[in-house]
Amino acid sequence: MEKYIQDPQQLVTEIRQEPRHGWWKLLLVFISGLALFLFYMWFYVAVLGLDLPKTDILKYQNAAWRTRIDQMSQQLDRYDELLSLLEVRDNRIYRSVYGLDEIPQGVRQSGLGGESRYASLEGTSLATIVRRLDVLEKRTYLQSKSFDDLSLVQQSAGDRLAHIPAIPPMNTDRKTYTLTSPFGYRSDPILGIGKRHTGMDFACPPGNPIYATGDGVVAKVAHDKGGYGNHVEVEHGFGYRTRYAHMSRTDVEEGQSVSRGDCLGLSGRSGRITGPHLHYEVMYRKDYVNPALYMDLDISPQDYFEMVRKPAK
Repeated sequence: MEKYIQDPQQLVTEIRQEPRHGWWKLLLVFISGLALFLFYMWFYVAVLGLDLPKTDILKYQNAAWRTRIDQMSQQLDRYDELLSLLEVRDNRIYRSVYGLDEIPQGVRQSGLGGESRYASLEGTSLATIVRRLDVLEKRTYLQSKSFDDLSLVQQSAGDRLAHIPAIPPMNTDRKTYTLTSPFGYRSDPILGIGKRHTGMDFACPPGNPIYATGDGVVAKVAHDKGGYGNHVEVEHGFGYRTRYAHMSRTDVEEGQSVSRGDCLGLSGRSGRITGPHLHYEVMYRKDYVNPALYMDLDISPQDYFEMVRKPAK
């Protein structure tokens, strides 16, 4: 690069050539800064094991979304459980009582569309959530339609619902009983072998009133020393029959008509038993079914006694 220098004494202007090395200094500074920056990033990530600020933010946002998705999944689990219980009751109880065909599980569990609905979500955790929401929406719609059908049939069905064994057989106050053995297979407490338990056991002190769970006629009153001990069987019609066993006292006679909430007797410890309790069974078309499907043990004692009309004698 040329540089002009003027001598004021000689009045002469000289031309000097300046070396062209200034841009190398800038380049060297830039390369040094870049190398230092890259070394810092390598040391920050590889040696210290820390995340870059942007990566840290993305990870925090991702964790927040995963937490929300997990919460949604848990909520869907609860909705699925409640809806499944309604579907079981609908098929096995309500629809069968009125002679309506069951809604197949394959129909209930189907979604709302083809796989193309989820193409944009494939590979993400939201895909499963959206699929489950679609299935729940379809199942809820079908259940609502089923209840509409039942409502139409019920209007011309008379008092059938009054005959269904649909309440607990004793006071629902949890301080008065303990549910010791549900319906299903268990180890027999006396024989010690696996055996099907055909009812539900409510452990309680002797003397608790036992109530009819639906309208019907007393089909059997027996006072056995073994087996069921003192027990009552009620024929409800429409394929239903209930049994109340191990009672200390029976207050009804065979052939007597009873209504839901009438007192049948008192709990006790008669028959083959390891401790005082009520053994309660529900039979539908001569087959044992789970009594838990026909009652709500969470109903308050106040609401329960509104349905129970006759006190123990």
